[in-house]
Amino acid sequence: MILGTQTLGVSALLGAMAGTAHADGNAGQGHLKITVIGDSYTSGEGASAGTYRTVQVTGPEGSVLNAIDPAHQSASAPALRAIDKIQQDNPNVTFDVTFVPISGATRDSLYQTVRPGTEFEHSPQIDAVNGADIVVVGIGGNDAHFSGLAETVVTSRESTTEQKFPGFMAPLQDGTYLDQQVAVYKDIASRAAPNATIVTLGYPKVLPDTVPSGSASPLSEMVISDREAQMVNQFGSTISQLNQQATQMAADQTGAHFTYADVTQALAGHELFSAQEGLNGIDFLNMQGSYHPNDVGQALIANALTPTVNHAVIDELAVQGLVGPPAPDPDPLPTQFDPPVADTPLPSDPAPVAPTPVDPAPVDPTPVDPAPVDPAPVDPTPVDPAPVDPTPVDPAPVDPAPVDPAPVDPTPVDPAPVDPTPVVPDPVFAPDPIYTPDPVFAPDPIYTPDPIFDPVAPDPVYAPDPGFSDPGFSDPGFSGDMGGGGFSDFGSMEF
Repeated sequence: MILGTQTLGVSALLGAMAGTAHADGNAGQGHLKITVIGDSYTSGEGASAGTYRTVQVTGPEGSVLNAIDPAHQSASAPALRAIDKIQQDNPNVTFDVTFVPISGATRDSLYQTVRPGTEFEHSPQIDAVNGADIVVVGIGGNDAHFSGLAETVVTSRESTTEQKFPGFMAPLQDGTYLDQQVAVYKDIASRAAPNATIVTLGYPKVLPDTVPSGSASPLSEMVISDREAQMVNQFGSTISQLNQQATQMAADQTGAHFTYADVTQALAGHELFSAQEGLNGIDFLNMQGSYHPNDVGQALIANALTPTVNHAVIDELAVQGLVGPPAPDPDPLPTQFDPPVADTPLPSDPAPVAPTPVDPAPVDPTPVDPAPVDPAPVDPTPVDPAPVDPTPVDPAPVDPAPVDPAPVDPTPVDPAPVDPTPVVPDPVFAPDPIYTPDPVFAPDPIYTPDPIFDPVAPDPVYAPDPGFSDPGFSDPGFSGDMGGGGFSDFGSMEF
């Protein structure tokens, strides 16, 4: 049967990682083996780096270093928060917790050794399920290629995302995803203890349907449109619905005890771009954690998950003849992320000061009789201009006598005789081979039209670069897997 859910519960951090945790009190009064498996949303990807599990590795010259395990198993992961809170309310019950989810996991990788032969080697997650009383499993997002859709949204234009979106949705709509999800749930149930409870997870809504401006994630605002946000939300919602449907189908086909934890609205009011974001935007210092829940988001998802896990604990204690307490109260969100108090009243205005009236001196209304101005008299005598002499001017006469030019001497000029002696060229000024055309200055192939500078012949050096062929950032330099840092590694922005 499928158990219902309610919105309650959150826990403090669980100190021990990837091992077991025991409650205080008499362990003989109850014992639960709880296993958590899954992908990045289950491992706690996106939380503060200081919460990730570390591994001792050998550095240069034999030095030993504590390195963060790329599995990114966080001590503040939602499932661990929930289990720790419930454990505190069950001090007489021993909780053996095995926490092995790996960021980027798929259904297939649950059955595989991860990073074999390295300090970061992990056994197949499925092995930890054997004999567990409660299994919390969050898987499927990477099988649906959620990271591929996120990469398309971030690195492409809206039109490109719109064109590719049907391809991402196809496996969700043709039954492929559902069948494979049912199969893995059934296999988990077959490995768990008899009467075990399998808690399955979906994914929270991470984006608002309308992208605002002026948020704390300006780069994401630039690359995510309203339509792209709606497609991402539709995609994530469809995965969650299929996980819930697969849970019911697995329960019907096996008779095992399954329950679905609905975390779809866990980040409501705290999506990316909100006043208190529960999700990381693009984080250049932790590209793998981009678009994953931050510390606030981890706590919010734990709030939504706790009641379902608590119900599973109660059911499993009932199998042992024990009665568990009611669901714990929720813990507050991390205070360092609390938003400023809205509508904080301003300080009271000071009481107004009444101005002291000024009594002006009385005005003497007696009119002032101005002294008359005596202008200087004007002499009216007219000015008699000097008379003009009308006598005409007699110009000097012009002498018409013609000019007698000097006579021309017709005597012919006898030119000097020309010396017929031939001129012998001076060898000094004769054409000299030194000044003959020199091949150094002759047309040289060095200065012939060069294809690099020839405007007619296209030069491959300056040919259009395929890296800039897509103005929507669809550059091969941005493709790949997001785990190695930089935009060249988007694929480990996996779930």
